[in-house]
Amino acid sequence: MASAAPVAVAARTILDPPPRPAAHPTVTGSRFDLHLPPSGESIPYYLYVPRHVDPSVRPLVSVHGILRKAEEHIAAFAPWAEDNGRILIAPLFTKAQCRRYQKVVLDKCQADRALIAALSHAADATGIDTARIDLFGFSGGGQFAHRFALLHPERVGRLVVCSAGWYTWPDPFEAYPYGLAPEPRSARRGNRSNGPRFRPNLKAFLEIPALVLVGERDIERDLTLRKEPMLDRRQGLNRVERAQGWSDSLREVARQIGVTADAQLRLLPGCGHSFEECVRHGGLTDVVACWLARP
Repeated sequence: MASAAPVAVAARTILDPPPRPAAHPTVTGSRFDLHLPPSGESIPYYLYVPRHVDPSVRPLVSVHGILRKAEEHIAAFAPWAEDNGRILIAPLFTKAQCRRYQKVVLDKCQADRALIAALSHAADATGIDTARIDLFGFSGGGQFAHRFALLHPERVGRLVVCSAGWYTWPDPFEAYPYGLAPEPRSARRGNRSNGPRFRPNLKAFLEIPALVLVGERDIERDLTLRKEPMLDRRQGLNRVERAQGWSDSLREVARQIGVTADAQLRLLPGCGHSFEECVRHGGLTDVVACWLARP
C-alpha cells in the first residue's frame, strides 16, 4: 500500500467542547484540534476529524511514548484517516498530570480512567461513538495500550502494540505490572490505584486481535529500556526479544485456556527505537492500516 500525501491541517485550541453535532456528521473540511477538557479525570487530547466521517468505523486512539509527542501521531495517521473517514484521538499524558501513565492504574492520575474521560469528551465534541476504539501505542504508549486493553477489553476492537520496552506477562502468579496478580505492596499501603479495581480480563483480552510491532534494529539496551535481572531473564534483553516472547506467551496461554488468539508479531525493517524512523523507513502506518482493515 502506497503512503498517501500528508494532509495539511491547522491546529487550534479548544477550551470548552463545541456544541454536539448531528449523530452522523459530515464536515466540510478536516479539523485538527487540541482539546483541553475541564479539570477532573480527563486529560488533554488531539482530535483529528476528516472531511467525511464514516460513523461505521471505530475511532483510532494513538498513544505517545515518553517523549510525549502526541501531535506526531496525528500527523502520521492523518492521510490514512482522511481516506477512510476515521476519527483520530491522540491523548496527551503530561508529566505533571500523568507521569507514569505507562503503568496505568499505578499512576496517580489513574491513566485508564483519564483516557475514558477524554473519550467521553471527544464523543460530545464530535457526535461519534467512542465506546469502542482501535488502540495503537508506541514505546511507553505500547505499554499503556496493552495494559488498558487487559483492564478494559470490551472497549478495544483491535490492538497494536509497537516497540514497548516491557510487558505485563499473562501470568496470574506474578505481581502487576510484571504479571496479573495484585501488587502486594500497594495493597498493604491501601493504595487505591492497585486495589480491588485491578481486575484484568485475560480471556476477553486474548480475544482481541493484537499486532505486536518492533523495529528490527531495536536491539540496543538504551537508557529508556527498563533493565532488571528478573526482567531480563523473564522477558529478554532487548525490545525485539521481549516482543517475541510476549506474543508467543499470548498464543500459548490462549491455547491452554481454549481461546483462539489472533496475536501476531511483525518486525519493521530498517528502523530502531524511533517513531519517526518506524513511519519513514519501517512502513508503520501502512502496516497498521492493513491490520485495522482486516475483516
